[in-house]
Amino acid sequence: MSESDTPQGPDHGPITAPTAPTASPAPALPRPGRPEPVPLNALRVFVEAARWGSFKRTGQHLGLTQSGVSRHVATLEAWLGQPLFRRGGAGLSLTDAGRLYFDTVQDAMATIELTSQQLRSRTAGPSVLQVRTSLPSLAMAVLIPALSRFQQAHQVTVELTTSLAMPQADDAFDVLVTRDLNLGHAEQWHLAHEELVAVATPDQLRRWQHTPVQGWPLLVARSRPDVLAQWSRQQGTGAGTGALHIQAGFDHYFLAIAAALSGAGVLVAPSFLVASHLQQGLLAELPLERVRGEGRYLAFIHPRSTQPDPARAFCRWIKAELAASQPG
Repeated sequence: MSESDTPQGPDHGPITAPTAPTASPAPALPRPGRPEPVPLNALRVFVEAARWGSFKRTGQHLGLTQSGVSRHVATLEAWLGQPLFRRGGAGLSLTDAGRLYFDTVQDAMATIELTSQQLRSRTAGPSVLQVRTSLPSLAMAVLIPALSRFQQAHQVTVELTTSLAMPQADDAFDVLVTRDLNLGHAEQWHLAHEELVAVATPDQLRRWQHTPVQGWPLLVARSRPDVLAQWSRQQGTGAGTGALHIQAGFDHYFLAIAAALSGAGVLVAPSFLVASHLQQGLLAELPLERVRGEGRYLAFIHPRSTQPDPARAFCRWIKAELAASQPG
């Protein structure tokens, strides 16, 4: 072995691996077209803006500035290549393309949101059903006294709120119970028609039952001025409300019922508001037939409710409660 430990070739140079011939570069293959992805953040902002009809209110709902909402919408419009909104002094409105696009994607967005909320709620602890009503007297007379039975039967906690205001797009509830509001395209349940009945304490009954209606000391709820007129007309007494003796007026039926229980006078009311007091003998019906009122009670299930099955169970339950309070 020579001084160098590196093997030598015949020309006394180092042995190296043969060099592979240089390959000519392969011709570039055409790449299939890859569409630009849909700007999903902008899509969500668009859907909310179409629901609210205002960039400002959309920004308040989503935690964005008004200009931020506008930029998102502009991004989506640029991607689609056509305007979605008309912007002008008269306010914000959808173009024909915007209306068609909104009608197409809003259900898909609602499905994504609902499915996500349902998945999240599986690990969020006990089920809580948010019930809202525009009828505080119904809440006090019918819902609250019976809620424990529903909660025990269905293993769900009910949180009840009352509001006379029209629900807004971001209001969080599952069921709306109402007589005078409408939730648009939401799932709707007919709960009951009113039966109107004249009631008083047993002592007041004995005192006034043989007296013409015109002589009764009547209590009225100012929230329902229509009830007394409907009842008087259908009784055929020939007495318009101007010929009746109004003893006292109250803002809501739950206050008028408390006055009737105290013996302050005779009250004409929807039967289910006084059903429990009649059953307990605290109030009694005056000797006139019940009449059918014009009030129609409805329940709506919020389209974005995360608990549609408990919501439907609640609607079935309240319908049965109201039916039980109107025998015959």
